[in-house]
Amino acid sequence: MKHHQKLHLHIGLRMFKTALAVTIALAIARLFQSYSPIFAGLGAVVAMARTLRESLDAAKTQFVGVILGGIVSMLLLVIDPTPSVLLIGGGVLVSLALCGIFKLYYAVSLTAIIVLSVCVSTGGDPPLVALGFRLIDTSIGLSVALAVNMLIKPYNNRHRVTNLLHKLADAVPGCLEQRFVYDLTPDLTPMITDLRALDVELDIFRRQHFRRREAHDRDLCFLRSLFQLADRMEQELSALCTMDLPGIPDAENRRRLEELGLTLPDFTGRKSTEEIDFVCNYHLKTALQAREYLLELLELPPESH
Repeated sequence: MKHHQKLHLHIGLRMFKTALAVTIALAIARLFQSYSPIFAGLGAVVAMARTLRESLDAAKTQFVGVILGGIVSMLLLVIDPTPSVLLIGGGVLVSLALCGIFKLYYAVSLTAIIVLSVCVSTGGDPPLVALGFRLIDTSIGLSVALAVNMLIKPYNNRHRVTNLLHKLADAVPGCLEQRFVYDLTPDLTPMITDLRALDVELDIFRRQHFRRREAHDRDLCFLRSLFQLADRMEQELSALCTMDLPGIPDAENRRRLEELGLTLPDFTGRKSTEEIDFVCNYHLKTALQAREYLLELLELPPESH
C-alpha cells in the first residue's frame, strides 16, 4: 500500500510581504496611469529581501541595473534604430557582462529585461521616454518594497542566535560524558557546524536595520561575546579530545560533572599521570566555566546589557 506524502501549504511572512508590496506597487502605478506597471511589480519582487539592509542593497543594485540596461539599449538604438535580433542578443550579452564586472548580481535579470523592453517595444514613444517610464515604474516598486519591509515586522534573527547558543551549551554534557564516563573521543563536528552557523547568523544580525541603532550595536557586542564563550567551549573540548589519555577530574570538576547529571565511574586504577591530570583539569574547568557563564548571560533580558 502506497503512502502519499501530504503537501503542506506554508505562507511565510516574507511571502506575504512580497505579495503585499507587489499589490501596492501595481495599485500606485495604475493610479497614475503608469506606462509599464509590470516594472513596478518586478521592482517590488526583487527588493523584498530578508532584512532591510539587504533590501536597500538590492534596491540600489536594481536601480543601477536599470540605468545600465538603459544605457546599453540607447547605444543599440544609436547603432540601429530598428535593431536586429542578433544586435539585441549582443546587447543582452554586453549588459550581463557589465553586471558581472560591476558585481551587480541582483540586477542581472532586470538589466536584460530593460534592454529587451526598450529595443523590442516602446509603445510608439521615443526610446528615451520609454526608458524614463520604466525607471519611474521600477522606482515605485523598489520604494514600496522597502517601506513594507521596514514597517511590517522587520526581520530579526536574534532568537536564531540564542537558540544556537543554547544548543551549543546543551551539547557539552554529552561530549564530556563520552570522554570521562565511556573513555571515548566525542565527535565535535556538530558543534563546529553550529559555530559556523552562529557566525553567519551574527553577521545577518549585524546587517539588520533597527530604529534604535545604538541599542542594536550594544546587543551585537553582547551576542559576539557569547559567541566567544561558545567558541571557547569548543576549543577546550577539542583540547581534551586531542589528549592521548582523558585524565582524571579533580574533586571540584567531579562535582560540576555530577551537577550536569553525569554518573562518573570509579577512577581508581585508570591510567594517567599528574601532568595529564593537570592539563585535563585545566581544560575541563575552563570549558565548564565558559558554559556556566554563557547560560547565565543567556538568562539576561536584552534590555539589561
